[in-house]
Amino acid sequence: MVDTLFILLTTINTIAKQISFNVRSHRVENLINIINSPTFAPQNEDHVKILKNNASVMSRLLKVYHFAALICGGLWAIFPFVNRALGQEVRFTGYIPFDTTDSPNFEIAEIYMSILIILQAYANVTLDCTIVAFYSLAKTQIELLRYNYEHFVDFNRDSIVVANKISSYNEENERKYLQKRFVNSVKHYQKIVWFAKEAESIFAEAMVVQFSSSSWVICMTVYKIVGLNIFSMEFVSIAAYLGCMLAQIFLYCYYGTELAIESDFINQSIYSGDWVSLSPRFRKQLLVMMQFCTRPIAPRIAIVIPMSLETYISILRCSYTLFTFLKRK
Repeated sequence: MVDTLFILLTTINTIAKQISFNVRSHRVENLINIINSPTFAPQNEDHVKILKNNASVMSRLLKVYHFAALICGGLWAIFPFVNRALGQEVRFTGYIPFDTTDSPNFEIAEIYMSILIILQAYANVTLDCTIVAFYSLAKTQIELLRYNYEHFVDFNRDSIVVANKISSYNEENERKYLQKRFVNSVKHYQKIVWFAKEAESIFAEAMVVQFSSSSWVICMTVYKIVGLNIFSMEFVSIAAYLGCMLAQIFLYCYYGTELAIESDFINQSIYSGDWVSLSPRFRKQLLVMMQFCTRPIAPRIAIVIPMSLETYISILRCSYTLFTFLKRK
């Protein structure tokens, strides 16, 4: 039972995410449309650098995660052949409707199961990185918003754009221009909040399944690995699987924490700008915006559980508690 339980829970996690993508594909498409909208578009070279850096990080993350899945799946495919060559009993993690004692039935069944596991691993990895990328992009948009507030009054006063027209400098045009920039920044922040909440809502059930089963997956994996020979191929493959599972939960908690921390610094960026050069009336608007941004954007699981590194530590503690309970039994 232990041999199949952790694979079963991982499969359920993958299915839950796939259902969220398929059933709510139109809402996922809305998120992509927002990403490609003018609201999230870069406005200067510094914005482009920030967005390119985020895209580069996400690309490297996907490649590393795919490589890890390939290594884990490859080891998973190799160790049954090694165990069979050493004369040890080999048990499949799925139902095989024919006798696998002799060749070539054993090889056919093992190759079939290995292909399924590798394909599932690739699908799971891709789904994870896609969901994480939404939260990472929300964090990056917060960075752009912070940059805009820190450079709020830095603009070319020789050519101020008011009502889509280039006008000469005067106090009235400057006031209109700053007001337009402020309104756009408020709309930008509102759109970022909506984007993060919408991503949280789309994958809400999938995240509940993911985090609620993670303790069992980690616990079952550790429970199995402690009974294996440390020099066996099966130990190496299960250890690689355990590393992938730990990294999977860590990614969600890490980027959830990054988004919360980044949004918590918006007020600091507003205060860091040259607000003393603004009129008292405009300062009041900035003060209202600071009050509006007091509460950070913190993704949650099941509405109440924060997607944070503290939650990650709690999952590890819960897994250890379950493991000690099973060992005593």
